[in-house]
Amino acid sequence: MSSKVALLVPEGRVRAVPISKPPRLGELEGRIIGFLQNGKPNGDILLSRLADLMQKKYALLQTRSRAKPRVTEPAEFIEALANECQGVVNAIGD
Repeated sequence: MSSKVALLVPEGRVRAVPISKPPRLGELEGRIIGFLQNGKPNGDILLSRLADLMQKKYALLQTRSRAKPRVTEPAEFIEALANECQGVVNAIGD
């Protein structure tokens, strides 16, 4: 008895839309920089130290720190931070 076997090809199509990078800030002196971490362990320590170093080296006007309570936080959460700052550093701990 002969039977047919269905062969599935597990290749998907990527539907990525190309996006352009925002322009670089240039000088950081006097800028407001945000620091966003994903809520994993040690991300807050990394960004806190980086914020301190950047504050000393570049005389930042202010810094803003936020932690995403969930990895899948809505885009509005990130956009709100971006609207308060001229640049945002995003980091992952662990």
